[in-house]
Formats: sequence, C-alpha cells, structure tokens
Amino acid sequence: MTATFTFTSYGAKATAALGDAIATAKGDDPLAPVTVVVPSNLVGVAARRALATTHSAGGTPGLAAVRFETLLGMAGLLAGTALADDQRRRISDPVVGSAVRTTLARSADLLRPVAHHPATERALVRVHRELRELDHTELDNVATTSRQASEVIRLHRLIRDRLAERFIDEVDLHRAAAAIDPTHPLLDELGTLILHVPGRTPASGLALLAALAEIRPVAVIAALTGNEAADEPARHLVERLGGAVPSSVPTPTKSELAVRSVADPDEEARVAVREIVAAASDGIPFARMAIVHPGGERYARLLHQHLRSADVPFNGVAGRRLDESLTGRILLALLDLDDNDFSRTAVMAFISSGAVLGADGAAVPTTAWERLARSAGVVAGADQWRSRLRQVAADLEQRRDDLASQGAEPGRIAAVDKKISQAMDLLDFVEELITNVGTDPAPTDWPGLTGWTAGMLDRYLGSTADRTRWPDHEVEAHTRVKDLLTGLARLASIEPRPGAAAFRRAVIDGLDHDLDREGRFGDGVLVGGFGVVTGLDLDTIVVVGLAEGTTPSRSSDDPLLPDSSRHAAGGALMTRPDRMADLHHRVLAALAAAQHRRVLVFPRGDLGRKNEWVPSRWLLDQVEEELGLRPSPTELEDLRQPWFSTSPSFVGSLERLTSPADEQEYALAELLRERHRGLPVDTSDRRSADTVLSRGIDLVRGRQQPVLTRFDGNLAGAAVPSPADGRTVLSATRLQTWVRCPQAYLMEHVLRVGVAHEPHDDEGITALDRGTLAHQVLDRFIAENLENDSIPGPETAWSGSQRQRLEEICDEEFALAESRGLTGRALLWRHDSERLRRHLQAFLIDDHAWRAQHLTTPAAVEMSFGLDGNGPLVHVLPDGRSLRFRGRIDRVDRGADGSIHVIDYKTGGKSSYRKISETTPDDHGQYLQLPIYGLAARAAVATPDTAVHGQYWFVTDAGAHIGHPLSEAVLTRFDTVLTTIIDGIETGLFPARPPKDSRFGIGCDYCDPDGMGTDAVAASWEKKRTDPALEPYRRLIGDLDEVAGAVTDLGDHDG
Repeated sequence: MTATFTFTSYGAKATAALGDAIATAKGDDPLAPVTVVVPSNLVGVAARRALATTHSAGGTPGLAAVRFETLLGMAGLLAGTALADDQRRRISDPVVGSAVRTTLARSADLLRPVAHHPATERALVRVHRELRELDHTELDNVATTSRQASEVIRLHRLIRDRLAERFIDEVDLHRAAAAIDPTHPLLDELGTLILHVPGRTPASGLALLAALAEIRPVAVIAALTGNEAADEPARHLVERLGGAVPSSVPTPTKSELAVRSVADPDEEARVAVREIVAAASDGIPFARMAIVHPGGERYARLLHQHLRSADVPFNGVAGRRLDESLTGRILLALLDLDDNDFSRTAVMAFISSGAVLGADGAAVPTTAWERLARSAGVVAGADQWRSRLRQVAADLEQRRDDLASQGAEPGRIAAVDKKISQAMDLLDFVEELITNVGTDPAPTDWPGLTGWTAGMLDRYLGSTADRTRWPDHEVEAHTRVKDLLTGLARLASIEPRPGAAAFRRAVIDGLDHDLDREGRFGDGVLVGGFGVVTGLDLDTIVVVGLAEGTTPSRSSDDPLLPDSSRHAAGGALMTRPDRMADLHHRVLAALAAAQHRRVLVFPRGDLGRKNEWVPSRWLLDQVEEELGLRPSPTELEDLRQPWFSTSPSFVGSLERLTSPADEQEYALAELLRERHRGLPVDTSDRRSADTVLSRGIDLVRGRQQPVLTRFDGNLAGAAVPSPADGRTVLSATRLQTWVRCPQAYLMEHVLRVGVAHEPHDDEGITALDRGTLAHQVLDRFIAENLENDSIPGPETAWSGSQRQRLEEICDEEFALAESRGLTGRALLWRHDSERLRRHLQAFLIDDHAWRAQHLTTPAAVEMSFGLDGNGPLVHVLPDGRSLRFRGRIDRVDRGADGSIHVIDYKTGGKSSYRKISETTPDDHGQYLQLPIYGLAARAAVATPDTAVHGQYWFVTDAGAHIGHPLSEAVLTRFDTVLTTIIDGIETGLFPARPPKDSRFGIGCDYCDPDGMGTDAVAASWEKKRTDPALEPYRRLIGDLDEVAGAVTDLGDHDG
C-alpha cells in the first residue's frame, strides 16, 4: 500500500496538517489535482475556507485543483462509469421500509405476532442497513447465536435480494468503486487522495480505501482524542491501510476551560448565549463560535429561542421537522380524518392552520366554524355532521322568522342569516371532505395513494399562486412534502398494494425529518449536536447538556439484534459500548475544536420534570485534567476556581451577571443590583423607560396589598357599563352571577369572555340539557291544553288521553334532543330518558294535588317579558334608578280567589333552595327570579294589588315546592339586594370569590379556568375580603355556605 499517516489532534492542528498534506501532494505544481476526503460536507466547506485564507507550512498558497468530497460522494464518482448502464436507482429509506413491510407480511415466522407493528418495521429497517456491511460468513455467525437472530438474518437476506434487482445502496457504490480499473483516467483527475480526520468508516468504505491505497498515493490525517475506546475506529482504519497508531497521542491546542453549573436546561441555553455574547465583546467573530448539545428538539428549540431573543445570528439544523410544517401538519391531519371518524376535533385540526381553502378559493372561517360545530354538538361521524348542522340551521331559520315577525332590527336578522349561511357552508365543506377522503373505490397502490394525496393538498392548499403570501420556509417545506409523495409513488415495484395503514406509516416516517438548515454555514454561531463540529477549527465552543443520563444517555439493548448476537460478527456490528465510545469521541472532538476557550455547562436537574442530575463523567474528566484530581459532584459545587461558577437559579445567575444576553436580562440584572443596594424597585429609574416593567411592578404590589386594587377587582373610576343605564335589559341570572362571583360578572357580561364547553358522546345528557328538555315537554303539554281549552278544573285529575299525549310529546322532544346531539351515549341515554319520563308522568299526579290544594288553574306558559317583542319589566329602585328586566316565566296559574301563582320549574335537588322563605326570599342574593317573575306576571295579567305567590317546583325531587308570597317585606328586601348589586357594579367591585368547595354543585369557570384548582384565588379573597369597600357586598352574602347540590333552571330565562 502507498498510504502515509499524519497523527494529530482535532481543531487547528488538524487544519494545519491538512494544509501541509495538500502542499506536499502538490509539490512544485500548484495545479496538481488533490482530492480531500472529508467526514462531512460541512468539514469540507470549513476546511476550504480556513485554508483559503492561510498558507501551508511550506508557504504555498491557494487551493487550485483541490476538491473536497465525502467518501460516499467519491464512491459515487468512481462507481459512475461501472454503473453507467445499470438501470437500478439509488435506494432510500421509504424503499427499504416498503421492502421490509412486504417481507414481514409474507415471510415473518418468529416475528409474525409483531410483524405489522410500526416499531418492528422501523427496527428492521435500521438493522438491515447495518447488516448490509457483513459478508456471508459474518451473517452466518450471527444467525447461529439465537432463534431470533436467525430469523432476523433470514429476513435481511430476503430484503436484500428483493431490493438488489432494482436498487443500489451505499454498500453497492463502495464495492463498485473499489473495483475500478487502476488505469481509469478518472483516478488521474482525482490525483492524490487525502483522507482528512476520518471517523467510524463502514466495512465497505474501508475496503474502498484499501483498494485505492493499492493503486494511488493516499495521505491519512488521523485525528485522535487520547481516549482508547473513542479512538478505536481511527485505529482500525489506520491498521486496515497498513499503518500503526503511535503510543504517544498528540495533544490538542490548550484552550481556556470554563465550567458552569446551572439549574435546568432552560438556564443552560441562557448561559450559553451569554458566553457567546461575552466572547463577541472580546472580538471573536460569531462565525468562529459554536454551541453544541446532545441532540433532540428540546435543546435546539431552547438555544434558537434565546439566540433570537439576543439578536445573535446563528446557523445549524433548523430545529423543526417536516411534520411540523404547515403542509406536513395538514397532510397528517388529512390522513387522520377517516381513522377518527371525522370527529369535530380532527376536522378542526385539519382546517385550523388558516391556510385551508373552501370551495370558493378563500380561506375557511375556522373560528366561526368551530363555534358552530360546538353549538351543534358534533362529536364524530358523518351522520352527526349532517343531522346536527341541519338542525342548527333549522333552529336558526326559526329564530330568524321569529325576529322578523317581531319587527326586529335588520342587523339582528342579518346576523342570524350569516350564521345560517356559515352552517350550510360548513356542512357543504364537510360533505365534500367526507366524499374526497372516502373515495370509492379507494386507491390501494402507491401511485394511486400518492396521487390522491397530492390532489387533496392541491384542493385544500391551492396552487402556487395561492401560496405567494406563505413564508419562504413554508413554501420550501411544501415542495419537500410533494417531493416525498413523488418518491413514494415509485415504490410500486416493491410493494404493489400497501394499503392505507402502510401508506400512512410511510408518510409519517417520511415527514419525520429535520427541515433544512437554519441560516448558512459561516453566518453566525454554529448550533447543532456534538458531532456537528467534529473536524472543525473554531475559537470558542460551548457544550451544553453535560449531565449524567443525558450525556451519556442511558442506552438499551437492540430488541431485534442484541449485543450477544452482535459480538458474533467480529466487530463488524456496533454494540452499546461502541455507540457510547462514538458519543464520547464526538464530545472530545468538540472540545478539541476550541482554539481559545471551551465552556462546559451542565444542568443540575429539570424543574419541569422534578429531576435531579449530576455532572457527566466526561465533564468531570475535563475538571480532573485541570485540577489534577477528580472531584465528586458535591465537591464540584463547592469548588473555588476562577473558571468554575454555579448559580442556584435564573435569578441567582442574574445577580452575578456581567454579560447579559439581551436587553431584558440587562434590565433585570440592574434591578437586582439596585435591590442589593437597598433601593426599592418601586422607585427605580428604569420604570420611566420600561412600560412593561412599570406595569408589572404595579401589578405585583397591587396584589400584595390587603385591599382591592385594579389588579384584583377594584375598577373604581373605570367606564363600567351600568345595569341602570336605561338601555340595558337584565336577567335574574345576570345579577345572580355578580352575587356568586363578581369577577365572573366582569368576564362574562362586561368583557364578553365566554366559556367554551366541549361536547362529548361518551357522557350522558348534561343537567342543563336535561332541564331544558323537561321544560320543553311540560311547556308543550300545558300549552296544547290551554289552546284546546282542555285544562281540568282544580280538583280534576288529568285524563288518560292527556297522559298518553304527554308520552307522545316526550317521544317527539326526546328524538329532537337526540338529533341535536344532546343526549350523550345511547346506553346512558336509555337509562336517563326512562328516568326523566317517569318524573314527567309523576308531574301530572303532583300537579293535580297542587291544583286541588290551592284551587288554581294554569293560565299561561312561557310568559315572556323583554323578549319576543314584549316590553321589559321596569322596576324603579327607592333611589330613583330604574332597571329593565327580561325573562320567560315557565308557568302562571290563577287561583279561584284571583291570586297569581308564578311557577319556575327546576330539576335536581331542592337542598340548595331550602333556606328560601318569606323571611329569606333570596338566600343572600342568590335567587332573584321569583320577585322578578312575580312583578312581571302581576304587571301583565293583574292589578297592582293582586296577591302573588312564587315558587320553585322541583320536578325531579318528589314534586317539592319552595317559595314565598310577593309581600311588602319581600319587595323591600328585593330592593335592598338590587341596590347593593347595582352599587357594586357601578363602583367597579369585581373581586374573584371562588366557591369554598367546587367538587360538588356549581363551580366558577372564571376562578378555575384551567381546572387546576382555586387555592391561589381563594387565598387572595381571604386576604382582601376585609377591604371596607366590600362591606356592603359581604353584608349581602353573609357567611354564605356554597351550593351543595346543583339545581338546574329549566329553560333559558335570560332569553
């Protein structure tokens, strides 16, 4: 062999050795061809740039006739002539995956139980790639180790043979290149070969290099780390080419060490950026620096986020995968639709990007459609979309007709018309989507499946012209997704009929790739995994993630081909120790790349996951080399060295901050320094220049005070709409909301922030819908008898035919509720509907007893005021302010003595209403319906002195009645309660008052928006409740025991 060897360390010394090797190869001829074989294209670009600006040791400048190629790239050049007439195509992961699926389906034996599992497919793809490097003897040796290994080797050979006819892979290229004719002129064009800092090289690649070394001069620049296991691949290559590694290993350039102990990975990213900013302030160009990490999305995202925040330019892997792009997300959502039975969640995930186009070519109104689908109660299934959206449209049409008959303003009618149009547009869109996805017959081959998918993307994402306003990276991602589909279409020769499931897996695997680089190499700081800087020459390297368990991470044995079988290949297959050694090599190479400074950062834990970590063994190696002894993790934290620092937290690091990464860190650090000097943050000079800071200080201080402030419910002086403004029409429920929780009133009725409730089919009918349904049945029943003049006398029971009619109305209303998606799972509904039906039949018995006892007769149902074109109830308070009320009274009866009986149906238990009586008619302001309804009924059908009695009728609690007369005492109390409520609203009192125990009964969505509990809100209320401004409110609510059982109002009394 004609190989020569130069042994060096990584970094600047390796770059210098390369310059010397090129100068030696050229000799006196600056145009002599030289080919440098590099471990990656990135190393080639970096080396070319570095050498282009320097001189070699011999003083010969320039890089004329020098080409940089990876080993695979050179193999492709050399094999090109041998394979010129070969019709086979280059292999890809989807091709291998297709062959693996087909082979598993047809030939799996021991693996048959898991043959169709995606994890088995992916594992066999990976193992097949490894086994391609083994010869027949090595494969046989592995196969003898176990039944499973024998099965894997057998499947591998079947896959190999299946692919060999149509495809060539890296092994084929290496072998074809190794067989090149020694006299081929292409070898003269390549000139002298220089193998620059090679890493682990596959067996077929080593064979190619050995073959070339027999016929051409090959100069090897072997970079060593000094760790025997990490350097084993380089040692093996050198020996394969006829050389020997010296006993003394070259030492890397001695760079300055810095070690940082921080709280968690987020703080690691901050510290890394600070180190970069500090180095830049010392004059080091960003292009001469790098931040390397263990890999994975988390570190990439954190580093990119903090670099952008600091306005530091960077480049590297984009940190986003193709499946996170707009087109990738929409494609996956499209493929999920059928499997999820076109659930509302799946359909909305498909259209939520804002880029999906409707039939008219315009972006669909995602938000409006989401609200419509929720209100329709759509959960899943084509039938639900059709029936429930049509029912919503019908309900809206009825609403529009009612408004028109009442002479409503054109704007209100137009708004309803718009919703009707949106409902029908949504239905049309979903109908088309269901038809498109459910194409009959559905394609089953690769060209058909990929063609259908590409057509769907064109239909819903439009043409190139429709994407002109997309960001450039999304346009590029769209092109890559379309290219993926084009590639998958070529798999028909391997897997004729993959089916929808296999197609979906192939798409998922194809999208599970990083997008192209972020930025351009050389523009800014390089960011990437540990291996990205192997072979580079830089000034500053920041290494993050150096915690045990992360670097190195815990590894498990290969489930298909464990180490016990791999050892039989005689070193041709990597084992867990080999993978560990390769990772160590990448870390050591990264550290050696730093010419001036290397910064090692490790997190002591993960605050979000409650983990505690210790520093990596490889970090401790560096510390031991610096100190001359190896500290324990505890001793390291106590270390007093200028190159070591530890910070307990983000705040702790700010207290010693000298190089802030951005303006925010500078401001926070300045505030901390002022605090240490005894200066209160409230009087900081920064407040005048930083509006956000100033407001934040006001917020924190306000919430710390023992009285209400504008940050926790005191909006005194703000323009809060008054309920007594002469225009607002109120409901009892609205004012009761303020009594229960003033903050809820502010959110719902002032800020108009609603609560979105998720419809579910896996639950029974809700209490609210059950109450509404019972109300509908009773309203129709009584209304029909009133219309037919068939109401029985006070002492007469309902007839058998009337009972039968009630059954028929139940059937009709129950069916309508089902069509609206309100009844939940069918099994639960059967039980709930029978129970409700029994309660409604029992109502007729209770009603007879009620009428006989009080000598009353129903006179009206659904008596409305302030609704349906009827004027509101105007109630004047003692101080002269007037309130306008609206509502709908379930039922009004007239007594034989002319008295009025106002009835409000309820479902649920009566226990929450047990305190209601003439002496406590509202139970601390909780219940205001009966006085309002009584006054409205009196104004509508009687004289001002007519006796009125109001009661709640608990239809599902043994027909119990709780109520009181509309006496002077009740009306006096009513005015007092209303005055307190209106005063509180007008003066801006809106504190949050959560229920004492929301596990039962009615909670507060606004006090507990995330469902995580109300402890903090409750603590704030307890601290602030003694504010004198709250005395009238506290007097109103007293020591109110929160609701212990939910009671549902039958019907929407708010109108």
